[in-house]
Amino acid sequence: MRSRFIKTGRREALTALGALGAASLLAPASLRAQTFPSGPIRLVHGYNAGSGPDILARQLAPLMVERLGAQIVVEARPGAGERLVASQVARAPADGQTLYMITGGQTVVAATDASLQYDVRKDFSYIGMVSQYPFAFMVSADSPLRTLADLLEAARRNPGKVSYSSVGIGTTLHMAVELLSSMTGVSMHHIPYKGTAAYNDLIGGSLDMSVGTLAGAQGLLRDGRMRALCVTSPQRWPGWEEIPSAAETVPGYDVVTWAALCAPGGLPEAIRSRVAEALRQSLDDAELRAKVAATGSVVYANTSDQMRERVERDVEKWQKVAAFANIRLDR
Repeated sequence: MRSRFIKTGRREALTALGALGAASLLAPASLRAQTFPSGPIRLVHGYNAGSGPDILARQLAPLMVERLGAQIVVEARPGAGERLVASQVARAPADGQTLYMITGGQTVVAATDASLQYDVRKDFSYIGMVSQYPFAFMVSADSPLRTLADLLEAARRNPGKVSYSSVGIGTTLHMAVELLSSMTGVSMHHIPYKGTAAYNDLIGGSLDMSVGTLAGAQGLLRDGRMRALCVTSPQRWPGWEEIPSAAETVPGYDVVTWAALCAPGGLPEAIRSRVAEALRQSLDDAELRAKVAATGSVVYANTSDQMRERVERDVEKWQKVAAFANIRLDR
């Protein structure tokens, strides 16, 4: 009888200790949710000051301040193709005090660099998309190439001879052309450049085609020194409807990149919901939408689940392109 009492008491004690342990694990998240925001919020990104993501973050921050009731400090942390800031955020406390303006380029990095110290699909709490935009395939004003079909025909006649620029091997711009090659069977010669330096060579005639953003090339496009053969979105892009979409020539072709808001993984749901609602309300601002449209982007809102699904789809898409083009950045 005594032996049975002792065993039962021990089991009850262990059960009680387990419950206390579980409660202690839950308490920090609950406390963080109750005290958020506990001070200034850092909104970080991986690009230089004055870049597209930096401008977008600084346009969004004041609207988020109004809705979260805390100061938001935008910090540019450029380096290693956004890997530096992503690894820092992945290790930061999941308390809502650090937000990250992540871009679609991170799904390309995830598909091409197996040496990453973080997983873009698992190590971030996705809050929602902020904006999205396509790229453009561009030529000089006096180029004999008038359409995307002309470009593809020239590449078929001269395999590996038609030259094009991007901002680097394994970037989304580079992968956009490799996707086109995988869908059409053409081969072109890739020449990496820094920033928009390629446009001088394009205009000068030593480069056949360049892939870039509408925002980065809009001055040269508007004044007629360059022409866009197509945009990479599946439909013509708002504000640039005179430019055909690549899908009009190559059905199914689709490259639209994005900027989104996320936080370190494990963000308490109460905090995520609050930030997501502040983001949703901020994206409804007409002035913000107009400013974003002026850069060739469009404001685009979705849910946390939809954003995570988009990341999953994009990583899978770029993994296939990387395999086709034999691109491995970790070698």
